[in-house]
Amino acid sequence: MSDEEKVVSWFEENYKSLILGILLGLTVLFGYKSYLSSQNSTQLDLSRQFDLAVISYQKGSTAEILSFSKSNMADNSDNIYTSLANLYSAKIMYLENKLDQSYLFLDHIILNSDDNEIVNIAKYRKAKILIEEMKYEQAHTLLGDDPDNYQLIELKGDLHYLQNNDDEALRYYNKVLAYNITPNEKKNILAKINFIK
Repeated sequence: MSDEEKVVSWFEENYKSLILGILLGLTVLFGYKSYLSSQNSTQLDLSRQFDLAVISYQKGSTAEILSFSKSNMADNSDNIYTSLANLYSAKIMYLENKLDQSYLFLDHIILNSDDNEIVNIAKYRKAKILIEEMKYEQAHTLLGDDPDNYQLIELKGDLHYLQNNDDEALRYYNKVLAYNITPNEKKNILAKINFIK
């Protein structure tokens, strides 16, 4: 049997599998493209809704941003726009003295966001409220023993200072100085250190 006859014979025996494989490959390819298109469309839609809610907030209406947060906390819990809206919503609830509601929005960010910067902002704001309520141990637990953000480290120093633990406060304040901070931030930390000494 010649090489050409072998190839023809192989195609005759395997043409169904070959066609099925090609169809399956095309289905996967177009399915993936469709999925990406859907994801991009969803992200664009959320972006537009978020922008409109922020514009309303800037004009004095809080209903839209609160509604956006609440409607997306379940369906789009890890989306950046949900997290950003939750920061606004937490602030609104704080200003209305509804601290438990503020905690809910901040906790949602902490538990669901993949963005470390957004999570650190939520932790910082929640810790500040806990400190304001004199819930120092809860604030310590939230911040952990070794935060990796200089603002959270400074807050740990503030917590220790409020609890009359000056040595620990100084230790945390000195850790902040190792970060690349602005001159004003450095001046503020040095003032805290000098006040304790």
